[in-house]
This record gives sequence, C-alpha cells and structure tokens, in this order.
Amino acid sequence: MAQPLSGESAPTPDTGSLAGAFRCVDRVSDPGRFVACLERLSSIPFFRDYKSESRAALGLRPGDRVLEVGCGLGLDLAALGADVGPRGLAVGLDMSRIMLERTRQAAPPRACLAFAAGDALALPFADAVFHACRVDRTLQHVADPFQALAEMARVTRPGGRVVAVEPDWGSYLLDSADPEAAGIVARTWREGFPSGRVGRSLARGMAGCGLSDIAVTPRTFVLRDFAAADAIYDIERTVAGAVAAGGLTQERGAAFLCGLVQADGLGYFFSSLTFFQVMGRLRGA
Repeated sequence: MAQPLSGESAPTPDTGSLAGAFRCVDRVSDPGRFVACLERLSSIPFFRDYKSESRAALGLRPGDRVLEVGCGLGLDLAALGADVGPRGLAVGLDMSRIMLERTRQAAPPRACLAFAAGDALALPFADAVFHACRVDRTLQHVADPFQALAEMARVTRPGGRVVAVEPDWGSYLLDSADPEAAGIVARTWREGFPSGRVGRSLARGMAGCGLSDIAVTPRTFVLRDFAAADAIYDIERTVAGAVAAGGLTQERGAAFLCGLVQADGLGYFFSSLTFFQVMGRLRGA
C-alpha cells in the first residue's frame, strides 16, 4: 500500500493522521511510522489471507509478467515473483522513492523482480505488456481511482486480469455509548483519504474501463483490541483532529476515548471495516 498521486497538496505528515499523511511519506524526516504500520498490517492473519487470495485471483502462470501498483515496502512482490518463477517478471511500482529504496534493499536477489518509480495515473509502460495487474489499498490514496484502473487495464494484455483490494471507509465502525461521536470520528478519518469510499465503486470503475467477468468478494476486518485498532486507525490522533475541526468538544472527545479504553478493559471493544476484492478480465484473447 503506497500512494501514487499527481500534484496534490496534502496535510503535514508529521502531525496529521495516517489517513492523509501516507500520501506524502517522502516529505517526512523519518518514515518509520509508516513503515511500522505496513509491517504491522502484513503480520495480521486477515491481511495475509486476503493477499494470498488476491494473488490467486490473478491466475498467474510461470513465465507471466505481473505489475503491482503501489508496491510500498514490496512485501507482496516476492510472493508474486514466486508465482511467475524465474522465467517471469514481477514489477513493483510506487510513487515513493523512499519506499522503493527500502524495497530494493529488502527484496531477495531474484532476476524476476524489478522496481519502477511512477504515477498510477500515468503508468510508465507500453500497452498490453503485463499478463495481470494488482493494486492493494492504494486507490484510496488516489484522487482519480478510475483513471488508475484504466491505466492498469491499458497495460494488461487481452484476456489478462486486473485485481484490486480496497477498504470502504464508509463501512468503518467503532462501537461506543456515544454513537454520534463515533460517527464523527469515523468521518474525520475517512475524509483524510482522497477516495475513502472507493471499495464500493471498484466494480463500476472496472466496467467503465472495459473489463468484464467482474467478481466482487467482500471481507470484514474485526478488531477487539483498542491498542491494535489505535495503531492501525490512529484513533487518538483522529479524535484530536475532530476536536480541532470543531466536530467534538475537548471534553466529549476525551470521554469518547475513555469509553473505548474502558470497553477494551471489560472485553467488549469492537471495530470493523469491510474490504472489497474485485477482479475483472480484459476482453479478448
């Protein structure tokens, strides 16, 4: 999950929540906060499972060429390289040069792996050069996700597959005795993303760029631990943002957080978020 975008302004990443700050990781002095978030997500069984299933949905065979758009730390690229084998090619593209450099350093020395700096809205590849393309939690960071899907379709061969996995932040829930405050916090977090509701629109976007045989698979991620949810969703920082924006008073924000911590201590903290995996096939072949 990294964040290709074109010429957008963004909040100051050192002080903003992860929702907005991920788009401008190259502007921070220390990207460790973002690296830690990606590594934490990769260690969670929910994420490992859907990533494996989304790779299977690509239908890769030995010798194929596959593109990962927004490869971030490249944690999925080695697996894609294993899928296509030594005669194939797995290319990881990202806008962030910091992430790409870390990916190059960490990647196993395989001839089938390659890296490219570039924008998802204007992929630096010729038409129909890949057998499949995949994007995972990157379109939420893009102002025009349908253009990114169109670019992925453009560089995919006839008969090839495009697979996207994105959350829909309109489905983000925090259980609270103050549901109105929970809604304000969820909205504050969602509005940090240029395309926070993209998950529900993936099928429409794929159909619009000529993909067919579209299949949609929803998956709901549930967390019952406040510390884990705060590490992923930046809850405390998001509450502070809601207070600063005037959506919550300082007292109400503090009470909301206190309620979540108390719920955690009593064993009934709850948060959920729905992800959508969508696969489309390019007509032809």
